[in-house]
This record gives sequence, structure tokens and C-alpha cells, in this order.
Amino acid sequence: MKDPRDRSPDGTELRQAFQDLSTVERWAEHVASGVHSHPYTTPESLEGPQLSVETRTEDGMHTVAGIKEWPPGGDGGAAVLDETERAVLRSLVRSLLDLAGHESGTARTRVVLTPVGPRVAACQLEPDPA
Repeated sequence: MKDPRDRSPDGTELRQAFQDLSTVERWAEHVASGVHSHPYTTPESLEGPQLSVETRTEDGMHTVAGIKEWPPGGDGGAAVLDETERAVLRSLVRSLLDLAGHESGTARTRVVLTPVGPRVAACQLEPDPA
């Protein structure tokens, strides 16, 4: 795993990470409060191969059911991921679902493999019916 310190000369990487976290936190608060249930989408355009990470959550425990190329059958050339890269993706998605307070149901999270690391582009939560 890479050293998490910001190595950009002007601090832009760390600042961007905090902005992303703040945006996701606001989305999660609205979903949890019932204000809206629309999917999270990043406001920026991300470049790189895209993957769809499918998860199933029961009692707050997130299980990654699959990682697939997005769009399905596309020619995006999603890189073959080694186990370390797969672990980073699983950790990223589980952290997002924890932050969103997702306790049960399925989720589909679209992740873009950017040159500076994986970034969440969108997430759709499907809670279990009550």
C-alpha cells in the first residue's frame, strides 16, 4: 500500500481527498435522513478504466460479490487486477458503504482507475425491503 502522505507540491492531492470525503458525507447524511435516495455521482469527469463493484450487506457487514468491467462488454480495457489492487478496491467500497451507513441490501459502486489511484465515480444503494 502506498504511503498516504500528500506528495503534491501544493497539497492538491490531500485537499482533493478531503473535498471528496466531504461530498460523500453530505450524500450519506441525506440518504440516512430520507431526504433523498438518489445515487451518488461525482461532479467531475474521471479518466481511466471503469469497474463495477457489486456488494451485499447484512447487519452492516459488506461482502464484495464481484468486480466487473464497466460498461459490461465494453472495450474500456479494464486492467487485470492483482490481489493487492483488488484489496484496495474492496477497502475503498467498504469504507464508502460504512460512511453511508448502509446496513443491509445490495450496492453497485462504479470505480475509475485513475492515474492517481482508484476513485469512486458513482454508487447506488438498494436497501432490503422493510
